[in-house]
This record gives sequence, structure tokens and C-alpha cells, in this order.
Amino acid sequence: MHCPSCRQSLKETDTSCAQCQFSLAALSALLGIPPQLSAPIEDVAELLTRKERQRLAQEIRQLEQRFPDIVGIAIFTSIPEIVTPELYTFWLFNRASLFSPVEQGGNNHGVLLMIDTDRPHATAMIGYGLEPFIPEQILELCLVEASHHLKTGHRAKAAAAFFHEFGQQLLQLSSAWPQAFGYSETAPWHDSTTGELVQTQPLHHGDLY
Repeated sequence: MHCPSCRQSLKETDTSCAQCQFSLAALSALLGIPPQLSAPIEDVAELLTRKERQRLAQEIRQLEQRFPDIVGIAIFTSIPEIVTPELYTFWLFNRASLFSPVEQGGNNHGVLLMIDTDRPHATAMIGYGLEPFIPEQILELCLVEASHHLKTGHRAKAAAAFFHEFGQQLLQLSSAWPQAFGYSETAPWHDSTTGELVQTQPLHHGDLY
């Protein structure tokens, strides 16, 4: 986890940043009462057409179906000039009741995309539960895909491109996750009933169903 203000590394339990003294409490005092938003799409500025909302919702739904733990959210709103887009995104992620009470800390697998409706800019944030598996460079790549459409004023297409690219990046990353956790189909395993090591046979295509 990193401070949204200075990018210093933080622990989940830190209430403020030791480097720049940023705190969520101070940010909340500055911005006031958070808006009530809902997933998967919140078009605060009411700029999207019905068809654009449907297409974007389908893109997010496909991501969530492929990765059931993921919660995708796209917000289209005007970002106040008194804070940076990154800080506003962080504030909404933590204060706008976008996630259930059980989706906190390491249990949060949210992916929040913020589209600024006043300027061609987008920011993104992922939940603490995804941070160990998804490098920041992945979000940057996804935001680059979105930026191509933002430059031409197509905000809905930008959001759809972001979530589509995020899904593609997850597919590539997930192929390496078993090795990262030490899993091997051919490694021996301990049989608790006999006390012996058993050699696992690799799966063949005929074993799959």
C-alpha cells in the first residue's frame, strides 16, 4: 500500500503517512460528506447514453464473471480543484460506501476507475487485497488504453477499454500465480494417512472436464 499523496509505502494499519503526514481523516475533513455512489457505474454528471451504460456494464460484468472476486466500478464525475485526482479517488474508494463492510483491508478486491468529466483525465485504484498481485505498472497500462479514447471525448469507451485491458492483464498475471505460491502439479505431496510422500502425476487434456 502506498500513500496517495507522496507514494511512500504504508501499512494497512497506518492512520497517517510518516513522510508527508497525509491522513484520510484530514482529507475527509477537507472534502466533507461523501456522495452516495453505487456500483458498477455512477454517472454523476449524467453524460452517458443508455447504450453506453449498457456496453460498459457488460464489459465490467465480463471481467467479474471471469474473475469472481473482482468488483469493478466506474465513476464519471467532476473532481474538485482543491485536491488531486489521485486523492479524490482514494477518498471515494474509502468513504463513498462503494463496498460492503466485509470488503475491507485484505478482503477488498475492488477496481475503481475515476473519469474526470471536466478534463480528459482518468485515475484508478485497486483494493488492498489485490495490491500484492497486481503491480502499479498494470494500472498504468490500462489507463494508457483509456487515455486514447479520452483524448477524443469518448468517456464510456475509455472506461470500457480500461476494464478490458485490466482483464487481459489479469489473464497474463494469473498464469504465473501458481508458481509464485510454490504450486507444482508434479511436486510430491505428503499423504497424512500413510505418512508417505506421493508423486503427483501431471494432468493431461483427457483428465479435464
